[in-house]
Amino acid sequence: MPRAQDLPVLKVEMTKTVSPSNPLGIKGCGEAGAIAAPVAVINAITDAIGTEDLPMPATPQAVWRALQKANDRRTAA
Repeated sequence: MPRAQDLPVLKVEMTKTVSPSNPLGIKGCGEAGAIAAPVAVINAITDAIGTEDLPMPATPQAVWRALQKANDRRTAA
């Protein structure tokens, strides 16, 4: 198994690349995994309760209201 003394010397440098997509020139870091999770949860809830609209955050009250609206639509149809 290689040990620290078996590895080559590493030279670390910083390179600044400004993002052209916003006025501050900054980029996000690490948001990729966090962005899809809330959407997936909302989609799972709306699929489970049979509605297409659920505002975020999905509080118990918001889910209850959406569930009641879905039930009202089903009984009216």
